[in-house]
Amino acid sequence: MARLMALDVGEARIGVAVSDATGFLASPYTTLHVSRNEAETWEAIQQLITETDAEGLIVGLPVSLDGQLHGQAKRVQAFAEGLKQHISIPLTFWDERLSTVEAERLLADRGEEGYGRRSGGNRRRKQGQWGRRRRKRGQQEIDALAAAVILQEYLDQQSKKTEDESL
Repeated sequence: MARLMALDVGEARIGVAVSDATGFLASPYTTLHVSRNEAETWEAIQQLITETDAEGLIVGLPVSLDGQLHGQAKRVQAFAEGLKQHISIPLTFWDERLSTVEAERLLADRGEEGYGRRSGGNRRRKQGQWGRRRRKRGQQEIDALAAAVILQEYLDQQSKKTEDESL
């Protein structure tokens, strides 16, 4: 199987994850900040595709719990349609329902539940710049981890499909 990249597209940030070369394990890779100039964002994604040798792109599609495509899903589809013109690898949408919730749960399990919280220290510092930086870093980490959740679900489904076909 080829190395894949996944995107968790948001309005301000895009979480990026990549699989290993065997297509077995997804890992968070980075977080991109969405530029007002979409061409810059598309170029940054193409650079990541080249950098990671990705041969396929999985884009998380935020399907609502009722199975419908609403505002954010339509924005992601429009973004991906524009992106297709700037990349040379196949793009596949994947239902990302609850991927961010799962990413937050995984971070909490790792003991990083309170991004802005610190044990001990100056209370004023927590409320100020350090707390904001920590929350910002935590959000970026969640975005990349959410992309990894999306990609891992896709990889697991592909593996299951391959197993079922060989039976």
